Amino acid sequence: MDLETEIKILQDNIRSLQKQLGQAHQRIGELMSEKTASNEEVVKHKQFIQEISLQLKEKEIEATAKMQEKIDGIAQVMDSKQKFIQD
Repeated sequence: MDLETEIKILQDNIRSLQKQLGQAHQRIGELMSEKTASNEEVVKHKQFIQEISLQLKEKEIEATAKMQEKIDGIAQVMDSKQKFIQD
């Protein structure tokens, strides 16, 4: 193989590698975009969970207060045994 043929092959290899490198950079950019979108989605879900958890706590407190109010409204049951005062 003569020198010019080797140079031509090497030039073709360089072009091919440059093309692959460009494609790799493009794919890295796409993956970074997907990762950013995924991270944003995770953050949104976490915020939603926090909001729902807070609402749940508020409802639990409200329910507990209402149950206590209901319990407080029930007349106290007296002991069925009568007590006699002894002199």
